[in-house]
Formats: sequence, C-alpha cells, structure tokens
Amino acid sequence: MTGRPFTFWRVLPLPGEAASSYFSRLVMDECAHLPELYASEIGINAIFRSEEVLERIFRLPISEQDKERLRYWTPLEKHGRIHLAGQVFGRDQFRWTRRLHCRRCVAETPYHRVWWHLQCFRACPVHECALEPLSYDLKKTGRWWPRFEHVVKERAVHVELGDAADTFESHIVRRLLDVSCQDSPSELSDFIECAPFVGRLLGNNRNPSIPPPSNKDWEVGYHALKGGLLPFEDQVRSWLRVNAPQSHAYLVRDLIGWAAEYLADEEELFDPEIDDLPNPMHVKISAIVRAECRRVLGR
Repeated sequence: MTGRPFTFWRVLPLPGEAASSYFSRLVMDECAHLPELYASEIGINAIFRSEEVLERIFRLPISEQDKERLRYWTPLEKHGRIHLAGQVFGRDQFRWTRRLHCRRCVAETPYHRVWWHLQCFRACPVHECALEPLSYDLKKTGRWWPRFEHVVKERAVHVELGDAADTFESHIVRRLLDVSCQDSPSELSDFIECAPFVGRLLGNNRNPSIPPPSNKDWEVGYHALKGGLLPFEDQVRSWLRVNAPQSHAYLVRDLIGWAAEYLADEEELFDPEIDDLPNPMHVKISAIVRAECRRVLGR
C-alpha cells in the first residue's frame, strides 16, 4: 500500500500517546484487524521503528498540531539513546518491551501512556495503584502494539494528577507534560539515575555493604531531591547526625559506608569515546556528600 494507510482518521492523538498506540486506535476505527496484522499488510515491520510508523500516519490529512503532538510523545532512538518529550533517556531507562499498564486508566480512556515504558515507573500517579502486566501476548517478546476494548475519538482528555499527588511518578509525568520547566534534555534522565542512590543512602542506616534495592529508594530519593540541592545538603547533615561516626572515623567510607564507592568525581579522567559523560547531578550530589563528610571529620 503506497497511499494513505487508513480510510478514516477520526481518531485524535491524546496526551502521552506514542505513534504505536495511536496507530492501534486508528486500526480499531478502521476494521477488525489486529494492529500488528494491519501493520504487516501495509509493510510495517513487526519490530517497528517509530520513524516508520510516524511516516505512515503523517500521510493522513491530520492537522499539523496533531502531527507535532505525535512527534513530541513518540520515542525516537538516536545514537543509543531514547528521545522523548524533549528529554533524552538511556536505553536502560526506557524499554519498548515493557508490558505494564494501569488497568483503571485504560478502562477510563483506552490508550497507552508512553511513560509506562520507563523502567522506574511502578505505580500509577492518577489512581495510586501498581502497574499491572498486560493480559495478551504474554509469551511474545519484543515490541508490541497496544490493544483496546473500544476506540475513543474525543479530544477532551487530560492527565488528572490531582493537587495532592506528590510521588516520583507524578513528578515525571508533570515534567514531561510541561516542556517549559525542563532545564536540559538530560534533566529527567539524570534525576532518575540519582534518585535510587540517594534514597538508598538516606533511607538506611550506615552499612559497609550496599543494602538490597527497595521500592522505597525511589520515593526517599525523590523527596530528598525534589526541592533542589540546598535542602538535600540539610538532609545529608541530618543523616550524619543520626548515624554518628565512631571515634576512630578517618575516611569518608567510615561515615557513609558502601556509598563512598558510588560517589562521582568531576576531576576523574574519562575517555569520551568509550566512557559515558558523568551525570552532572550525581557529581554535584557527590560533592555535597564529600563536603559534609569533611566537615564532620574536621578537614
């Protein structure tokens, strides 16, 4: 098929909807085919590329505003990174193969929210329930096309997080929805990388061995960092008071245990051809922790 892939284009893209979800809803409005079968019939590979899906959709006479909305919410892979909603994520942070959703969100408005593909996303910030595995194609691997019980054509859909919602997930969704509050393309990626480290440090007593990962790491880290680095400095100081050092404490490791091995150093030499650039947020966090440790050690 070289022309338009659909007879109808009555379905409108929704907030947080990638091209794969929008394509699936277009198929539902068109016929009774499964989206993967329809895609195959018009020449889209089963392991689809976002650019390919967007190109087919953009053959439809939809508005430029809708095209821009789809570009914004559709993850694109460039140089081993995922570009989404003005942010750049590592491949270990975003998984196309992740098959989780909020059943209640889909029941209310049947479309797939792209942030459910983020590895750090565990709970729905709208309904405050855990994300659940999809009930179809559980044995299949790789990329997949969402399916829904019915198609929704109305535009009037907003992501209602509520004023009281203050969780790690709600923070991510708010930042993705409002591009004006993003300071840099890596801001969310850096925050996601730092939060569990900070949460594991501040959420546990001093220990020579790294504590096992826990869901609380994300929330403790989020609440420690959401206000900026000055409040974080106060929290590190409070943690050091609670975890008072032994009289023989001499090294940073004597004060913070396992976490000393995970501090970054902006002066550390690295090869840009083989090493990732240091996370600037982690470097600043490490500098704060070291400074507080030096203060306690009297240096």
